[in-house]
Amino acid sequence: MLRRAVALDELSLARIVTGTATVTRLVRLPFDVLVGRTLSLPADADRHAGDYSVLASELLAWIDGDDAEPGPRDADWRGGIPPTTGWKRVDTVPDDVIRRLVRSGARTLKDAAARDGVPGAQPRAEVAAALLDSVVLTVSSSSGERVELTLRLISAITRMGFLPQGSHLAVDIAGRWLRVAARYGSGYAERPGLRLNLGLRSS
Repeated sequence: MLRRAVALDELSLARIVTGTATVTRLVRLPFDVLVGRTLSLPADADRHAGDYSVLASELLAWIDGDDAEPGPRDADWRGGIPPTTGWKRVDTVPDDVIRRLVRSGARTLKDAAARDGVPGAQPRAEVAAALLDSVVLTVSSSSGERVELTLRLISAITRMGFLPQGSHLAVDIAGRWLRVAARYGSGYAERPGLRLNLGLRSS
């Protein structure tokens, strides 16, 4: 996950949240999607809780043994982070449905660029943003919960390689947060109408 994020943006920040039994790494991608992976800690691991941010590239260099432990960048992290517990399952979607929607979205972006007279390039930023923020799938739970998924969110899951063929994408909610969880990682977004907008860093 870190390598893919750094390939997209060398200045990506990684946030490391360590609990008593798990460690979660979160990265905000340049197209404004928060992604993460949660791993269980070994039984003999140091289980001191912690929460800090570092440059993803420096963290990778440290993991690879090429550099010293990265320094904290907590002041550079913007926005809140999703909860570690309290998630409620809304629905699951087969991976082929997700891939079909992402391919269709990519074709639409390509067509938009061609209409702008730049075939093979990217459409204008405002056009691309509108397309990425369009709702491409709506799922519902048996209890009546209804969740809308944007092209931006599901594209991030496939771009990061989180969703292998033959698997499913789980759609979960917890408070104002939405999670799309695949086998190798998850994407997060704040649900429309439920976002905090304080003008300051939230937690």
